[in-house]
Amino acid sequence: MVDGRRDQGIDAIAVSQSTLELFLIQAKWSTQGTAGVDSGAAHKIVDGFRQIESHDFGRFNERVKRKSEMIKSMLLDSRTRVILVFAVMGNEKIAPEVGEILESAKSEYNGYDPLLDYRTIGGTELLALVKDELNGPDISLVVRMSQWLRRHEPTDSFQGSVPAEEVADWYEKFKDRLFDQNVRNGLGSTSVNQAMITTLRYSPEMFWSRNNGITILCSQITPTYPAGSRRRPDQQVDLEISKASVVNGAQTVTAIHTAYQTAAEQVGDAEVSVRVIQIPEAGDEFATRITRSTNTQNHMERRDFIALDPRQAIIRDDFNLTLNKVYVFKRGGMEPASDVGCSVEHAATALACAHRNAELVARIKRNPDLLWEEGPTGAYTILFGNIPSATEIWRSVQLFRTVSDTLRQQSGKHESRASAVADHGDLLVAHIAFQLAGIDALDKNEEEWEFQIQAIRGQVGQILDWLVHEVDRLFTKTSFIGSTFSNIERCKQLTNAVMHCMTSGAPLPPMTEYQSSKANRPRARAAVQILLDADRIRDGATLDYVPSSDRERAAMKAWIGADPRRSKATWVLDRKAPLRWAADGQQYSPSRLVMHMWDLAGWTTAPVAIQGPKCWYLGVEGSLVELASQVQKEELD
Repeated sequence: MVDGRRDQGIDAIAVSQSTLELFLIQAKWSTQGTAGVDSGAAHKIVDGFRQIESHDFGRFNERVKRKSEMIKSMLLDSRTRVILVFAVMGNEKIAPEVGEILESAKSEYNGYDPLLDYRTIGGTELLALVKDELNGPDISLVVRMSQWLRRHEPTDSFQGSVPAEEVADWYEKFKDRLFDQNVRNGLGSTSVNQAMITTLRYSPEMFWSRNNGITILCSQITPTYPAGSRRRPDQQVDLEISKASVVNGAQTVTAIHTAYQTAAEQVGDAEVSVRVIQIPEAGDEFATRITRSTNTQNHMERRDFIALDPRQAIIRDDFNLTLNKVYVFKRGGMEPASDVGCSVEHAATALACAHRNAELVARIKRNPDLLWEEGPTGAYTILFGNIPSATEIWRSVQLFRTVSDTLRQQSGKHESRASAVADHGDLLVAHIAFQLAGIDALDKNEEEWEFQIQAIRGQVGQILDWLVHEVDRLFTKTSFIGSTFSNIERCKQLTNAVMHCMTSGAPLPPMTEYQSSKANRPRARAAVQILLDADRIRDGATLDYVPSSDRERAAMKAWIGADPRRSKATWVLDRKAPLRWAADGQQYSPSRLVMHMWDLAGWTTAPVAIQGPKCWYLGVEGSLVELASQVQKEELD
């Protein structure tokens, strides 16, 4: 709840990390049940979202500010959907003039994907939601199945084909209550869901063969056979099932429902494989085992299949023979240190930024998985179709890392919209840096190349300043930042405009409006300095790395799991580098170590900055930030 003074039209904020959804909620109350949404309310919540999207939290109250880092982290993921919710005790219908305001915001923010939406919830629906949450009524379904197979051991069960439109109807009636026993709900707009939706819309007859299917647990199965049909697998059977729960295939269910909203006729031609398993009495452990096992099968992503491409093995050998460096292209392989080599993720991202057409960086900013898209116009084909040399890839990676590192170092210089441009526009900054370097830069000798790298490092700040200026000039100071950098035409416009500014000798634009207020305040004591001054942590104490968000945790999980030492560091009495990393024995500052770990893990969409002390914990005593706060309180007392 963030309701109160300076809430900017937003009474509550809710996030769903698993489905990548951010809900901005405005409540309208009336004891007579006559509340509604007027134009003023719509303008206010849209303006509040604009401020959030632009990192402009200065006018918000402290409740919102405390959530600002979490919100910014969510919005940095280009797949995050934002839903403006009006909870009204009264008429839930949107008046035409209000709808125009909200539709205009949707049109402006949404590019290729429906990432901004709105909905109203009236008193009747609110009451029903509360009742469902409290009472949890059982779900009964009729599953119309063909091409079926029945088993009686270890328990009664059926498996067969079910019309996809029936599955859409299940979700329409019961929503996420279908998944009460699942380990997760549908995951929203993930690459897997989008691939399923595409198949349903354009190749519905292929959906059954491309999908892993749905598993339903229930307390009772009652099969009935249509009049005149025999009890044979080639005849239809209707399964009446009680206390039903989808324990595997939540993404399949939600994808089918989404596709059905806009392509009902095509979805009508699709079928999906469904298993229905009756759970015996007192069968909680049996149900748990099924749920766990069906959700722990290896999941293949488009990225995994490039390991089968012989061109990647050729590049690996070229790296080894030409440069004596390491190139990793199989997922799960250990990411090499930045001076030893790179992964295919870093290589593909760097090559996309180096490409002469800004369209590629807009594509992967919209969805990083598009890096691996094949076909005549797919990014992967464009980047690796004519096999690039190891030298071209390695130097592209070096230049890309130079830009990324410089942006991180300068992250504290700007705030508000400039900060948002630095976060969302990082790939376009790199693209412009490549264009300024020129097509021949990657072919220079070693001495000239080192000079080129230093020149680019000095230009990054200028590129960013011009980019902020041109975003405001071309698209106004109230334009949405995130969608700008996933819009192909806007990225092309910005590239041309910034290139002209950088090469024309024009004086840098004034940036005082976006200069960080921190630069004008006395420097606060850092957490490390406070802890060292107070001798709060003993020399040699072990610290644990704990990701600060679900997004970071997902990006780092597999990499850390491959070597548990990667999450450990030892406290050293050194003001500049107080952490000795267990993985390599080297000393780092807390922030530098976290960003180094991000690089090694291949997290190419990581934020440009991090408050590292928040991520390092002294056991159950808390993070370095929390320990420093305790010390300061004790000093005041």
